[in-house]
Amino acid sequence: MTLAELMTRFLVGGTLVVLINLIGKSRNSFIAGLAMLFPGITLLGYYFLSISQHGTLSKTVMFSIWSLPTSLVFLLTLYFTIDKMPILQTLALGIASWLITALVVIWVYTILQK
Repeated sequence: MTLAELMTRFLVGGTLVVLINLIGKSRNSFIAGLAMLFPGITLLGYYFLSISQHGTLSKTVMFSIWSLPTSLVFLLTLYFTIDKMPILQTLALGIASWLITALVVIWVYTILQK
């Protein structure tokens, strides 16, 4: 990973965090949920991956599609626990749910690829 790539990811990531924070403080704060799902870092990741790993990008994109349930499980966990637990516990449970789902996705994907 080059210094330029690191700096680009840092700047885009930081910019997105600031923008999401500003949107969250606006009258239409719900739009911050959509902004959080903007694939800014993903775009950069796929771009730089395409430069360094020409033949594997389509496999990576396909696995990303297979991995969509991890985000759904994370968001559903947050939705159903956010009013019942402190935020740090809610986020930790969301991450644990994401990790379990990710392991299941990897396991199923690996089995189906054989």
